Amino acid sequence: MADTLRKPEPPNPELLLRWFKAQSQLLADERKEEQAQSKLLLSKTAPKLLEKHGFALLGLGVASIRIGVGAKLLVELERPSAHHASANFPPHTFRSGDLAAILDNGADPQATNEAGLVQGVVYKVNDARIVLAISDGKRAAGKSGTPEGQNKRDARSGDSSKVSGGDLELPERIRLVKVANESTYDRLEVTLDKLAKSLGVPLSASSASNADTSAEEAETTASSSAPSASATSLTRSLFGLSPPTWQHTELPLPPFNQNLNATQLAAIRYALSADHFSLIHGPPGTGKTTAIVELIMQIVASNIGAAEAGHPVRILVCGASNLAVDNILERLVGAPEHRDVFRKKSVGVTRIGHPARVVAALHGSTLDAQCTQSAEAQLVKDISKEIEAIMAELKPTAPAGNKSTRGKPKIRGSDRKKRWEEVRELRKEYRRRDRQVTSSVLDRAHVVLATCHSAGGKQLAKRQFDWVIIDEACQALEVACWIPILKAREGGRLVLAGDHLQLPPTVKSTVSAPRKVRSKRKDGGKDKSSTEEVKSKDVSAAEPKADDNDGDEDSGEAEADDTELASTFTSLSVENAPPTRLRLPRSLETTLFSRALGMYGPRIKSLLSIQYRMNTDIMAFPNTELYEDKLCAHASCADIRLADLANLSSRSSGGEDEQELLAPVVFYDTSGCEFYEASPSPEEGVLLADSKSNVHEVELVVKHLEELFARGVHASQVTILTPYSAQVALLHSTVRSHRFTAPPTTTSAGKNSREAETTINTDEIELGTVDSMQGREKDVVILSLVRSNAEQQVGFLAQKKRLNVAITRAKRQLVVIGDAETVAGAKDLPDRFLPNYMQWLDEHAVVHPVVATL
Repeated sequence: MADTLRKPEPPNPELLLRWFKAQSQLLADERKEEQAQSKLLLSKTAPKLLEKHGFALLGLGVASIRIGVGAKLLVELERPSAHHASANFPPHTFRSGDLAAILDNGADPQATNEAGLVQGVVYKVNDARIVLAISDGKRAAGKSGTPEGQNKRDARSGDSSKVSGGDLELPERIRLVKVANESTYDRLEVTLDKLAKSLGVPLSASSASNADTSAEEAETTASSSAPSASATSLTRSLFGLSPPTWQHTELPLPPFNQNLNATQLAAIRYALSADHFSLIHGPPGTGKTTAIVELIMQIVASNIGAAEAGHPVRILVCGASNLAVDNILERLVGAPEHRDVFRKKSVGVTRIGHPARVVAALHGSTLDAQCTQSAEAQLVKDISKEIEAIMAELKPTAPAGNKSTRGKPKIRGSDRKKRWEEVRELRKEYRRRDRQVTSSVLDRAHVVLATCHSAGGKQLAKRQFDWVIIDEACQALEVACWIPILKAREGGRLVLAGDHLQLPPTVKSTVSAPRKVRSKRKDGGKDKSSTEEVKSKDVSAAEPKADDNDGDEDSGEAEADDTELASTFTSLSVENAPPTRLRLPRSLETTLFSRALGMYGPRIKSLLSIQYRMNTDIMAFPNTELYEDKLCAHASCADIRLADLANLSSRSSGGEDEQELLAPVVFYDTSGCEFYEASPSPEEGVLLADSKSNVHEVELVVKHLEELFARGVHASQVTILTPYSAQVALLHSTVRSHRFTAPPTTTSAGKNSREAETTINTDEIELGTVDSMQGREKDVVILSLVRSNAEQQVGFLAQKKRLNVAITRAKRQLVVIGDAETVAGAKDLPDRFLPNYMQWLDEHAVVHPVVATL
């Protein structure tokens, strides 16, 4: 295998230094942008407008405060009846796992100081209660400076200004808002510095702001420190310092999943054969997660790659998102045959991460739950009860009774101070015991699952693994992938799974590294070089041009992005491919998966080519345009149609009009109707940035939904997607409030019964941005393109990776609504992908030209 890989030029110390400084600068820019956006949101947007769009909840009160797992304070918030007619929250976007800040409800938004916020993770949420988990590090930020022992009144007294919860002080009336997560960047910077040190690169002595240092300056700085031997062979191979190698290995055991196809089995064999790392390329619907789960089971059952004979192999399984990790965990522990293997081999499976971010059904596999249920946990529980008993004594009296004593603490003066000292000492003991329990549970865990970010937590600080497997690797920042990779021992192996042709990591900053572009002169003269700044539109950086050449030998900077090389090299032979070297990243969107693929060529990956999701017609365009016609639909899905669903077949008339309505691909073309997009109002501009909406396309969505529901389609079978958050908001308000009806059932007499007609529950219709839907699927997907304007501008709609995700979510029907004239003739297109799709729709879809009288 190794002799068929492209052989990159090993980077010298100067180039390594410049690469690390470029990464550091990009991270710094991203941190600044997120801070600026969060500050702008809090200070420039009226609280009521934040609540209207679901980013805040106003006028909350503290219902209870208790101690949870890991010494976290669980603060339960509600809408007090004294201030609200209804106890239920208005529509909002708070979900378990979100980071939120507690503010005084009456505080001036413009005077808000983010450093003074009490922050926590949303632990649990329902219609009328929301629980925040607040760790020690987040409590100090919220202290008001009130001297200890000072009287604080009860939360429900109605005339108090502070609520006491241990050493945490909260306003009586609270405004809860979403905030940016600073700890993410702290961990990424620490990881980058650790990686640099392992390679002997003096990054910490270099300023990130000097990422554009010239080669001569970098050489002077780096000359005193050559790459050290502390980097593992895996790390060195990922930087091109030494080549990856393979030793052919067959599956040691018959597959646990007998339904695996040939390409999935080949990918598993390929990963088992790699001495260093391998890539699994999983296009939409090709069963990437299924292959990963089988790979894990083969490793566990046969103990492949264990550090020592007789010792259980240790595997760290990560993903870019909690959903990706939970999908793997669910399949690992859900199959009886898997549980049998884990039990016989005494293999523990543990999910690390905040319980609030884990699917409820999997809580039993979380580290927190396993610690709570362990034999060593009883003493920790006893300490917790003792703390709660003391806190109950310190709690103020109930609001009823004499006004002069209402809200006064039961214990006062020096006795109160002593009791607080007891609480603090008990908390220290609680945390010490809790750490011991955690360590004991992890000693028994041989398969550990976490997001890339959570893998950098203190629980795994001194633990090493034989295997690191990262799913959704193309959605994770490269530095984020290095968090788990650096936990691989010497001789450890890595598997990266993903699809570089779908959405890249979400990047908010618009600044990218300078990019050199060579353009061929039409007169046949020499190439001329120019430097341009690549800037993103709306969310993501601009897609590299297809005709970019390879890197400049003198500067070591990228002229062609690794993401683009990863896409274009799939059709190049190793012999014809240009030589490669380590390229400076132009954007954080360049992932480790893409960089490795661009460096070593297509033979470094194994392609999953059989998809199980969509009708052949839906698959056709992305297959030809992006996947070189290498995908094929499995027989189970190749010919599936909407009319095949049991809830439709009995009502299908089979007429031509109905066949067109239920066709696999339908296009509502609004060309010439002047159904122009709209921008958000000035007061909503901060919330929706440069987002767009189109009320006319929303009307077409409603029209198509009415047709589908009239024929028996269930609301739960439909997803509505759009690239723009403003359009999501408009769809939400319109679709959720519209009254759709399901067709009447037939009575025993064979007549329609009006009484049997039911109203569609619109909450079952999934609504969201394209970005929120990656990795998921539905029978029907309706896609609103939004953009329609006289200037023929489409912005980030032109990004082919986003469109690829949008058009590959549907199983039986894809409905596209848009202005083909604007979209196909746009003046800001980076490539021909979008115009080609409009042409394909015109030739292959059922096209419904829209008239302006709608």
